Amino acid sequence: MGFLTDACKIAGVPRFEFDQVPDTDDWVGRSPRIMNLVVRGFGLVLLLVGIFVALMVIARAWSLYDDPASIESFALAIERGSNLDLTLSSAAKSGQKQLDSASGIDAGSGEAQAPPRQPEFRFSYFVAWLIALLLLMLIGRLSIAAVRTGGELALYDVQVKKLARALVEERAKGA
Repeated sequence: MGFLTDACKIAGVPRFEFDQVPDTDDWVGRSPRIMNLVVRGFGLVLLLVGIFVALMVIARAWSLYDDPASIESFALAIERGSNLDLTLSSAAKSGQKQLDSASGIDAGSGEAQAPPRQPEFRFSYFVAWLIALLLLMLIGRLSIAAVRTGGELALYDVQVKKLARALVEERAKGA
């Protein structure tokens, strides 16, 4: 090590020495470091939770793609809560009665035969898909925000360095 120091002195290369401040035992000296560790730890936890939630959203979306019938229980819950299909079917029946009376067909005379049974249209099924997709997008957006915020907190020095660089540039402009 002595040879390198002597060679630097002879060549005129500046040598920088950093003062090593001994650790102080007071809480005032430790508090910035402790706070830095707490912020970084919280950022890491937030980052990991965000990644976990994002993976769960992807898994749920993929399971809905693989098994679209799994939305059926959600559609039934919507129907039980809102009676949407029942309301629409009663409105359709009353509309059909009005059409029959306007065309002169009497329902009791038997002149017109009943139309062939069509598959039942369930609007609650489509509402369930819409709500499920919107919820998946909302949760995905929240998980992306958690990952971004957690990453910024975990990499706290990056933000501090950007601030220091901006301050140096601003001072250079003012001088």
